[in-house]
Amino acid sequence: MLNGNVGTIYRREIASYFTSPIAYIFVCAFLVVMGIFFFLINGFFQNPNPELRTYYTWFIFAFLLLTPPVTMRLWSEEKKSGTIEILMTLPFKSWQVVIGKYLASYTIVVITLVLTLVVPLSVSAVLDLDWGVILSSYVGALLMSAVYMAVGSWASAMTENQIVALLGSMIVLALLVVLGLPPVMETLNRLVSGLGGFLGWFGTYPHYLNFTKGLINPVDVVYSLSLTAFFLILNNFAVEWRKY
Repeated sequence: MLNGNVGTIYRREIASYFTSPIAYIFVCAFLVVMGIFFFLINGFFQNPNPELRTYYTWFIFAFLLLTPPVTMRLWSEEKKSGTIEILMTLPFKSWQVVIGKYLASYTIVVITLVLTLVVPLSVSAVLDLDWGVILSSYVGALLMSAVYMAVGSWASAMTENQIVALLGSMIVLALLVVLGLPPVMETLNRLVSGLGGFLGWFGTYPHYLNFTKGLINPVDVVYSLSLTAFFLILNNFAVEWRKY
C-alpha cells in the first residue's frame, strides 16, 4: 500500500478512474479486441499447430491504440478545469504528483493484464503450454505498457486539450513501434548502412519480441525501465515549468 503524498495522489486518481467509465471501457475494450483478433481473425482453434505466442505479440499493438485514452485526461483535465493550480499549491512535490498519477493509470493496465490470464488458463485445458514463455511474455507486457503509460502521461502534461494529448501520445508511440519493425529497419538499412539497426534498437517491438520468445534479457529490462524513467522525467519537467 502506498503511503505519504504519493499514496494520497494515487488514491485520488484511482478513485476518479473507477467513478467514471474510463477504466471499465479500457478493460473491456482490450479484452474484446484481443479476443476477436486471436480467436476469430487469427483462427486459433482452426490452426493445426495452435500456440499463444501470437496472442502476446499483439499486446504491444493493442496498447498502442488503447492506452492513450487512459492517460489523456491525467494532466489535461486538471489544466482545463484549473484544478492543477490548486494541486500545485498543496504541500506536495511535483514528482510525487507525477508518480501518483502515473501509478494510478498504470494500475488499470495491470488489472487488465491479470484478467487476460483467463486465456492461457482456458487454453491449458486442451493444450500443453510453456508457462515459462507465458511468464516472460507477461513480464514484457508489464514493462512495455509501463513505457506506453509514461509517454501518455507526458503527452497529457504538455496540453490542456485531451484530444491533442491523445493524438500526441499515439504519434510518439507509433514512432517507437514502427522504428523496430523489421521491414522498416531493412528499408532504413538500404538507405544508409546500419541506420535501421541503430534506430531500430530504440523501437519497442524487437525488445518486446524477445520476451514473447521466453527470453528475459537484462538489456530489454533496462531499456524499458530507462525509457519509462525518461518520459516520467519529461513529465515532471512539464509540470515544474508551469510553476514559472
